[in-house]
Amino acid sequence: MTLTVENLKESDVEAALNLFHLIIDELHAKSLDVERLHFKDIYPVEEVKKRLNDKDCVYLVGKEDDMVVGFVFAWVSEGVGNLHWMGLAPGYRKKGYGDTLLEKTINIFTEKGCHEAKLFTYPSEKVAYHLFQKHGFKETAFIDRRFFGVSIILMVRKITPIPEEHRAKKIVLAGEAGQGIKFMAHALADILAKLGKEVSLNLVYDATVRGGNIRAEIVYSDEPIEVPFFEEADIGLQLSKSPDPTVRARHVLIESSACNAECKKCELRCPASDRVPFEKLATEQFNSPIFVNMIALGRLLSKIGINIETVNFASEFPPQFLDENVKAIRYGYTYQD
Repeated sequence: MTLTVENLKESDVEAALNLFHLIIDELHAKSLDVERLHFKDIYPVEEVKKRLNDKDCVYLVGKEDDMVVGFVFAWVSEGVGNLHWMGLAPGYRKKGYGDTLLEKTINIFTEKGCHEAKLFTYPSEKVAYHLFQKHGFKETAFIDRRFFGVSIILMVRKITPIPEEHRAKKIVLAGEAGQGIKFMAHALADILAKLGKEVSLNLVYDATVRGGNIRAEIVYSDEPIEVPFFEEADIGLQLSKSPDPTVRARHVLIESSACNAECKKCELRCPASDRVPFEKLATEQFNSPIFVNMIALGRLLSKIGINIETVNFASEFPPQFLDENVKAIRYGYTYQD
């Protein structure tokens, strides 16, 4: 018998997810039910079916005699192939099928122009670790259980030299005291670091103790950061109703009330779709202006191409505000004008 690898089709989604659930139960056999459900809930049937139409989605199944015996859930983001989950049914292991699934995934990453592939594995999974090593993945970081609730290893395989546009990205966040710029900046920097990026964060305050402006400058890269400062960002976020004129960015997301709904033809480069009524949305959708920063964070994650299904928000926010914050982030991520 041989393994046939093909793109996941709607008709095979439930079979693939049943196998995924089995793998989660194996890997987290000692965890609480609620912890296992956290992983399973990331892949609801109908949502997975929708993702199949996304060009960045790499969902594969391995079949023997037309029966699903293996799967791969992966995603392409910013020139990086992210292998989220891969598994084989018991009884179909140690037959070289893992090699076949992994080789096919790497080939697809290459065809999609990825310069590297990334994955996380568990220290206890020695067989998986050696499989990934065999296919050119190298351990680049060990992440302690304090961050994700379980220890994990980040492994990376270089596919091609990293293009210049992927080496360092610069973000500037600007707003007024009380808008949560510092909190949002730390959350964004932490998310990027946990996704394997090199990250630097600088906070700049006005001399005013209360009510002044605050600016956060973030640089992130797949390579070590040589200079953590910049004159102009790749993307900027302006939440203040009176934009900070010192903020310079090639592309800007801005609180629309700062423009009075009309473009002032200022130096900021922000198309109409990126003039967003953050404060109005927070009040109308979440009954409180305090969610401005979370809606903005979601919009920013979408703009820089971070797939939020890879983010464990439970490690970023206090548990008493987790559900509301995540809802606001998801709203901002999918927001359409």
